[in-house]
Amino acid sequence: METHTLRQNALWVLLGSVIALLSSCHWMPGRPKESDRWRPPQEEKDFAVLYDANCVACHSNGKTIGASVSMNDPLYLAILPRDVLRKIVAKGIPGTAMPALAERNGVGLTDAQVDILVQGIYKSAEAKPVTNGDLPPYSAPVGDLNRGATAYNTYCAKCHGAEGKGDKAGSVVDSDYLRLVTDQYLRTVIIVGRPELGMPNYQKDEPGKPMSAEEISDVVAWLISHRQNPAPVHLGVTTDPAAPAQPSKSNQE
Repeated sequence: METHTLRQNALWVLLGSVIALLSSCHWMPGRPKESDRWRPPQEEKDFAVLYDANCVACHSNGKTIGASVSMNDPLYLAILPRDVLRKIVAKGIPGTAMPALAERNGVGLTDAQVDILVQGIYKSAEAKPVTNGDLPPYSAPVGDLNRGATAYNTYCAKCHGAEGKGDKAGSVVDSDYLRLVTDQYLRTVIIVGRPELGMPNYQKDEPGKPMSAEEISDVVAWLISHRQNPAPVHLGVTTDPAAPAQPSKSNQE
């Protein structure tokens, strides 16, 4: 009887030990890590995850080539007002491929997530600051068409052809292209270029002769004179001739 009791007690002790061991074993196969557990999309707070899911396909991550201007271009972020970027991220740009990312009807990014994206994008450029304080303004009135033709031939024709129809680089007067991009995009890409595609920025088109703010506005006027359809709308920014020029980023927050 005593032997049976001891054996029974030993089995209970063994069983309790096994249960305790299993309940505390985080290494067991199939047991998910806390970081692997599903969470609602609205709870995501990691900038890299949000950027990869919402931005990298069009705006690159410095390792790929995107359809639009790279979001880690320090010159672009030096001229782009933070409030304008936030508005674009949240509301998109009507008539273009830039969607509104802010939450609507329970779908999309929360205000906090939009802020994380904006802050993270600017933080990515902190390691490569732009020291030139005399930068052209992000937005400005459209310039003069005739002066624009002259400026275009000086700075752009060697790559895009005398009439803008393409040479070493593609056409910039193609009706489909101009229908898809805003006036502001044309201005932006003239200023910051597309270095990943071999297009120099406004300081490097002609070595030792950066484009002036006036010449940039004039080339925009020349380009949009070739548009055959209404321009897409760029929220919060205008290149309308009657609009006042915005100060450069160096004079803003």
